[in-house]
Amino acid sequence: MVMWRDLNGSKCEFSISQVWEYLRPRAAHVPWYSVIWFSHCILRHAFVLWLLMGERLKTHDRLKAWEIHHGTIIVCPLCNLVRDTQDHLFFSCPFASQVWTLVLQHIDFPISSHAWKDFAWLLSPFAKRNIARFVIIKLLFAASVYFIWQERNRRIFKKGNRSPAQVYEVIYATVRLKLMSFKWKSSASALRLKSDWKVS
Repeated sequence: MVMWRDLNGSKCEFSISQVWEYLRPRAAHVPWYSVIWFSHCILRHAFVLWLLMGERLKTHDRLKAWEIHHGTIIVCPLCNLVRDTQDHLFFSCPFASQVWTLVLQHIDFPISSHAWKDFAWLLSPFAKRNIARFVIIKLLFAASVYFIWQERNRRIFKKGNRSPAQVYEVIYATVRLKLMSFKWKSSASALRLKSDWKVS
């Protein structure tokens, strides 16, 4: 039997899960946690959104500190107007604004296209509710961030360009596909949402 001493010095049977609980880093809970991580989330979308909320996406302004561009100012690949930063890329870029405006038609939540930066905070009080309406909003938000980031990377590494409408179509199709796997309740609101999203 393998034994180990915990942080209190007590001898106990070794368990990887218990060791991880003792050793893992801990931080204060953030109110937007449930906006990102929930039972129906698409993991790759949630991960990119989590990086965005933690300001850890590798945009060019973060790479500048490494001096890898020799003083060259690298502009946003989506609009070619200003430096590629997280705030600009997702919330100020004209390309992203067009995508958000198209997505907004499916968001049943009081928000303007100029308030996306604060959307996770605005949605936080409602995020734990396992109601189809809020699940769809969270899926759309994460998918929008993911595919805007994907389009940015496509333009840098693959030189392929999609229009805002094409990016929106990918977002819509991805979320709709996810909704097809839902177990829907037979309520009036659920039936309306199924009709809106053309989910049988």
